[in-house]
Amino acid sequence: MTLETAETRLRLLKTASSVFAEHGFAATTIRMISGEAKVNVAAVNYHFGSKEALYHEVLRHVRRQAYESYPVAYELTAGALPEEMLHAFIRSFLLRIFGDKRNSGFGTLMIREMVAPTSALDIIVDEGIRTLFDQLLEIVQLLLGADADRELVLACSRSTISQCVFYLCSRSVITRMTPEQTFGPDDIEKISEQITSFTLNALHGMAENRGRRPRDEKVKRKRLR
Repeated sequence: MTLETAETRLRLLKTASSVFAEHGFAATTIRMISGEAKVNVAAVNYHFGSKEALYHEVLRHVRRQAYESYPVAYELTAGALPEEMLHAFIRSFLLRIFGDKRNSGFGTLMIREMVAPTSALDIIVDEGIRTLFDQLLEIVQLLLGADADRELVLACSRSTISQCVFYLCSRSVITRMTPEQTFGPDDIEKISEQITSFTLNALHGMAENRGRRPRDEKVKRKRLR
């Protein structure tokens, strides 16, 4: 591959990532991408074969960029405690979806796929989400204890992820209700600390309560009424 060919391919990937993020897969045309990238309309087929193949490569490209910038263990030191591992996971997750321009619409593209799935969703799950979620499961298992029920670990892990995704899905509403919330670096730090604190309190409480007998829980609930 010549330097010029490689540069054209990369320009198409970068341009397509922003166009797909703005308009979605269905509404985006090859002509829109080639026009924005200032290349011949045949360039997409030459380099990728089809719009669908280009879209798949775009998702791989933006994911690779996001994880290179903010890996799961971002700024985590060796020998870290499970609590620190959880915070690093949440913080890096938020930085990937709200981070700088290097991420090229990563968060928006991921949300679009989840809301309106295309043929690329299986690729996203198999090449990224599954591994990421398994890493979170390991952290939650450590916090709940080795004897914690698998279903409980799954539920708590999903709850943790949902708190992070909430801010991406609700960003437009949040910024209208609280304009000072810009999702800049300071905001992301605060949000990651809040989600971590909330999650840790819940997990620690569950870990402590698991040893109680069902009758003890019934008595406790009755007293609270």
